[in-house]
Amino acid sequence: MKKLFFACFDFFRDEERCLSKEAFEILTKKKENAVLLPVDWEKIDGDVEKIMRGDFEALVIFGNGRGETHKIEKLAVNAQGTNILDNQDKRCGSDLIAPDGKAAFFSTWPVEKLFDELQKAGLPSQVSYFSGLFLCNGAYYRALSVERQKAAPRPVILFHLSPEREIKEDLPKILTALDASLK
Repeated sequence: MKKLFFACFDFFRDEERCLSKEAFEILTKKKENAVLLPVDWEKIDGDVEKIMRGDFEALVIFGNGRGETHKIEKLAVNAQGTNILDNQDKRCGSDLIAPDGKAAFFSTWPVEKLFDELQKAGLPSQVSYFSGLFLCNGAYYRALSVERQKAAPRPVILFHLSPEREIKEDLPKILTALDASLK
């Protein structure tokens, strides 16, 4: 089993439930390596930079999704929603995450294999090519930009959790699928 590290987002004020935070609480009770990211435009760069210096073999970013399926995000884009307020009522400073950066990065995770493993586990999921313009995409883009500079990049994935699902039931299956997809 690969040494996984989990980055989960804290509660966003406009959400009824925070599946990412629920996943964080379950993971930390299981003694998994996990960190809770604040919903804060000003802190995200430093937080991701700190994570990427860590000693792990693969990174899973959990975010709050929409719809009835879990979404495996295949693409991170160099764009952010300047009209979206964070939990401190602040907007991001620019339309671009990295003004001199690439337009987008594909995941370093074997996405199709992960999708297949989730299907085998009976979890409704889909591969997505748009991870949004909020902090989940920002964290994903920043992490991938670090890994894509390496000769042997570590697997990095953004996984948007479905609010229609029960995370307590799905998370063990998701963890098994994540592990199996890296073999």
